[in-house]
Amino acid sequence: MRKRNRTITIRCTDNEYERIHNKAQRHNLSLSDFVLRSAMDKKIVLADGLNEVAKQQKAIGRNLNQIAMLAHEGRLHSVRLDELVEQHKAVTTAVCDIAKAVR
Repeated sequence: MRKRNRTITIRCTDNEYERIHNKAQRHNLSLSDFVLRSAMDKKIVLADGLNEVAKQQKAIGRNLNQIAMLAHEGRLHSVRLDELVEQHKAVTTAVCDIAKAVR
């Protein structure tokens, strides 16, 4: 990771400061990261709903791991994965929708 060892000081009005600070918060970035990305012409992307989709993906993964563990232990012989597959399709569709919105 690079070490940030230089300081740039700027002056702005209270209104300008609030606007910049609010934009940084909306993008879940520190003020420093937001200003640097903006100044370096880097794309700043806000993907609404991504955290919820990630939670759903983790839950599906946990369920799949539990099924695999039970199968390996010999405590599970057949499984209907219809519901899990449908959940996965819904989450994948949500990820695609978020990706389209970000472009």
